[in-house]
Amino acid sequence: MVIVLFGCSTVQSPVERVTPTPTALPVSVLTPDTNDVRYRPEPIIGQLVLATQIAQDGTPSDERTSVPAGTQQLYLVVRVTDLPAGTRLAAVWIRGTNEIGRSERQIADALQGSHWIALAFPSDVPLANGEYAVRLSVDDRFVDSLVFSVGQGSGTTSGQQTTLIFTDAPPGDGDQIRAFDVFPEGTTRVIAVLVDPPLDLQGNLWSRWTIDGQVLTERGADDLRSPFIRAFTLEREEPLPAGTYTVEVFAEQQLIAHGTFRITGATPTPTPSATTARIVDVRLVRAVQPGTGVPVGAAVQEIQSPARIYVALFVENLQANDLVEVVWQRAGTEIDRQPLSGLTLSSSWIALPVDLPAETGAAPIPYSVTVLLNGEVVAQRSLLVVP
Repeated sequence: MVIVLFGCSTVQSPVERVTPTPTALPVSVLTPDTNDVRYRPEPIIGQLVLATQIAQDGTPSDERTSVPAGTQQLYLVVRVTDLPAGTRLAAVWIRGTNEIGRSERQIADALQGSHWIALAFPSDVPLANGEYAVRLSVDDRFVDSLVFSVGQGSGTTSGQQTTLIFTDAPPGDGDQIRAFDVFPEGTTRVIAVLVDPPLDLQGNLWSRWTIDGQVLTERGADDLRSPFIRAFTLEREEPLPAGTYTVEVFAEQQLIAHGTFRITGATPTPTPSATTARIVDVRLVRAVQPGTGVPVGAAVQEIQSPARIYVALFVENLQANDLVEVVWQRAGTEIDRQPLSGLTLSSSWIALPVDLPAETGAAPIPYSVTVLLNGEVVAQRSLLVVP
């Protein structure tokens, strides 16, 4: 947890934009996987939907990622399967880093099969314009979250526009920040700088870095240097791979800023013969810890569709020239391939989310996940997807 402390200074660092001279996107216990258990004993959460209307049985009448200003009623609707009696669901409604409401429901009698459960936002006062999140917990265990907007809000808790710029040197209090949109080939360090964070920002800050649409890494905030500047550093000994990078900054689960930059040059070719990388563990799970990718809950062998699932990989000695591929097959046909490269990790979890669509028919559909490291198969997992 990073606690942001603010001083009394009111002077923001000036930003000088410099254009450099170009130089060239997760049933049995964890182990063993051979347990022949059809359903795991813990609750099964299949889908989260934000809705403004629900049917009598709780089914959402619409699905929203944003709602108009003045909306009077809002629901987090959760699709559940085989919920034991006594299960407690809680929806925590958040703006910025502040909890603004909590909806709870305890299941008196066990639910067999698939059901929708609606958790209403606990206020008759319409939400103000802005960006919000709602987090679902089951029996005090975080499961998943949704982000949504109201009206045309700015996305910050104080109503101001949060700026993310990129530089090559750590910013100091009162120093000028040289901002770049393009970095030369051979760059080993890029620093994302949040130059005007909201004054009421108090949550855990973390960043997600992607290159050409693929998740590269997630980073926590650097040590606090100035009350008006927060920084996130991506650095390694070897040059960072060429490509277009996107950086998203979150306060807990709330996206508060994002930006893009580019590193010029040729993309390095993997050299598998020199690698010492290992993939030690592979798990299919329903949830992971935000910012770390650590899997939460038991491994999944059967799931109700539609659903979000994570492929969690524990890697060791991963280098930038190593190539990790996660291949999904449905009934023996490849449907998706997720390549990962350019990462330098000594020992870490990596989590790749996958949204499984709704299946039709009566019989479960067999899915499989194959993990390759530099072209060699290192793990395979099976999954039954129930319509």
